Amino acid sequence: MAFLLAPRVRQPNSGSPASGRAPALPFAGAHKRRGATTVEFAVVCSVLFLVVLGFIEVTRGFMVIHLLNSAARQGCRIGVIEGKSTKDIRTAAVKTLKSQGIHGEVTTVMVNGGAADASTSKAGDEITVTISVPVSSVSWVPGARFLVGNISSQYTLRRE
Repeated sequence: MAFLLAPRVRQPNSGSPASGRAPALPFAGAHKRRGATTVEFAVVCSVLFLVVLGFIEVTRGFMVIHLLNSAARQGCRIGVIEGKSTKDIRTAAVKTLKSQGIHGEVTTVMVNGGAADASTSKAGDEITVTISVPVSSVSWVPGARFLVGNISSQYTLRRE
């Protein structure tokens, strides 16, 4: 307990008048690095911003693939019903995509792997609906080129 009651002896400060130096500042030299910190922030921030935009673009691509799958499935479900034509299949697929805000799609309908009207198919024939859309018409990031080309999807069902 004696050490708690002992008086404190003050040591000479490096910035005391006796030492001949100016008092030390807590952030000495910080004013010299202010410009470097700003440049580093600008570089790191721009790279981080590009990464975030890339994530947004790729995520939108996956979302569009899912929407194209849904539209192709909806077209196939219409196509497997007897008496439905290729025009009915395309209409169902386009209607599904338009309700989701996707335009500029190309819809292809094949019967047993060949180009034919779906109304001529028989029971047991495979109806395949392929939908393709350019990335530029579905991108949320203006001017970004993280994804290029077309996104497409395909769905196949047997006619009843």
